[in-house]
Amino acid sequence: MTVCIAGINQSNPQPYIIAACDRRISFMGGWSSADGIAMKISGINPNWTVMFSGSTSPMTALIEAITERGNKLRGMDFRAFARECRRIYMEERKLIIESEVLGDYDIDSYSEYEALRKSDPQFHAKLKEKVDDAEADWSLLFAGFDRKKKAHLFTVTGCGRISFCDKEGYAAIGSGAWRALLALSSYPLKRTLPFSEAIFGVIASKFYAEGAEGVGAETVLTVLEPKIKNSPAFWDYRVNSLRKLWAELPRFPGPQATEEIWQELTNFQHFGYLKNRHLTPSVPEKLEMKK
Repeated sequence: MTVCIAGINQSNPQPYIIAACDRRISFMGGWSSADGIAMKISGINPNWTVMFSGSTSPMTALIEAITERGNKLRGMDFRAFARECRRIYMEERKLIIESEVLGDYDIDSYSEYEALRKSDPQFHAKLKEKVDDAEADWSLLFAGFDRKKKAHLFTVTGCGRISFCDKEGYAAIGSGAWRALLALSSYPLKRTLPFSEAIFGVIASKFYAEGAEGVGAETVLTVLEPKIKNSPAFWDYRVNSLRKLWAELPRFPGPQATEEIWQELTNFQHFGYLKNRHLTPSVPEKLEMKK
């Protein structure tokens, strides 16, 4: 229950990655949540950062495991780095499933659970449903730079699926991901947008994502660059100012669009496609058309 967003910008000689997320965490299997008490973005090494969505307990273990070993991976090729992160994820995933799911059924190890596939397929299928439910909201969003300072984005989710997001140039995870991606594609967020416009596009997608269940209002907005340990975050007052500007944006193009639409509606009435002869612009629409 969250949203984490990242987008690549190449309007400058050096690429940047713009990242935004809320600060709401979920716990107790997602049945409870609280806003403003957690950072969902963490540095792995000077070139790579990871954001997470999902229940706090398993995500904490996954992030710590990746961060602990990730500091040694900075010289790796991008795809090799992604595969190594997935390998660490898969190792830790088994330990988490052992403690959070299998222990309730007196099963001591993941290998014992796997063995049930042959010895007791029906019981294994029942347990697999529990495992699938537990890891359904596990998502990690990786944002960073390879040794040539080229920007990259990828996600690792659920049972260890990698999704590479370089082609789109942006990515989002969490319960608000669908709304965020819709906003980013509609903006649209392009790599070559002026830097300030790209930043506004990312933060605007975060605001729009707040309409999804479980997305908190408190927002972290930061800019990532290669070979930097600590990235600057926008002050809350600046985020609030941007929120106000976003809220005041017109949701309809204006008088010209209003006039075009009513001209076509009038044609529909003239040719009998619309039977309601009393269809007329409302007062606000008439005022728009006169501007």
